[in-house]
Amino acid sequence: MSSYPGTLQSMLESYPFIAPSKYAGKLKGKVTIVTGASVGLGRHIAKAYAAAGSSVACVARREPDLKSLVEEIKSAGGHAIAIVADVAERGAPRRIVERTEAELGPVDVLCNNAAISRIGPISLEDEDMDIWWRVHEVNVRAPVALIRAVLPSMMERKTGIVITISSGVASMALPVMTAYASSKAAISKFHELLTIELKGTGILSFSATPGLVQTELGKPADALNKAAMDHPLLKAFMGSVSGMKHQQPDVLADVLVAMSADERFKALDGKFVSADRDVEPVLKEVEKEGGGRVVKENMYTITIPQL
Repeated sequence: MSSYPGTLQSMLESYPFIAPSKYAGKLKGKVTIVTGASVGLGRHIAKAYAAAGSSVACVARREPDLKSLVEEIKSAGGHAIAIVADVAERGAPRRIVERTEAELGPVDVLCNNAAISRIGPISLEDEDMDIWWRVHEVNVRAPVALIRAVLPSMMERKTGIVITISSGVASMALPVMTAYASSKAAISKFHELLTIELKGTGILSFSATPGLVQTELGKPADALNKAAMDHPLLKAFMGSVSGMKHQQPDVLADVLVAMSADERFKALDGKFVSADRDVEPVLKEVEKEGGGRVVKENMYTITIPQL
């Protein structure tokens, strides 16, 4: 029997196992790309990697916010550059990687954080299908293209880590969020399968969910999203989680740094890592002979249990 019955403790704030002080300087000499870095989760992620010693290429569309982020990192003694780009634009992933390599060096860690959401029933009368597909362009096509752009150098050096921020909705029956949920399920499955293709290359592949975090992504950004928030199915769901506490964005950022600096996380290669739960018990379980329950029960993957 597992020594961790039931649900693992929900971590609302950073904790000793992933504490920034534990990994200070551990990524010195490394180069990290963080997309969607200008605000919210991405900003916290970029600062966390810089605090761990990595040089960081901060990528986003908002130039003023990027510049202030880079200045903040530099004022704290870190090293960062700003790259203004739309990750979903054709050719942008290659340009992002080329500029990073030219100014900082070969990429050691790619963190695909940039994402968008679309809230609304799947109905052509209510919404242009191009908007629905735009979610998949940003949330799936762009991170895959960025991964393809960093892989040649990583494979040549036999080292590297590629991570995409996914979401718990990938495995939930969440109403009127078909575009976002299906995109997150797709990218999580991509990372799982990519791990198989990269076996023996020294490159690690992860998707990670931050848990319930209040970000701009979760706020209705236009009339369509605001109207969809009144959909009875979504209102019922939101009511069911209204009393839940939000995780601090630093929790995800600190987990990602730990994943990139701690050799123990290799055991979770290809997995859907939940940053909103204590990760130490998960590592202890997967380190058991045969991978423990994590392998036996095919945990932390996108699966379809059957009788």
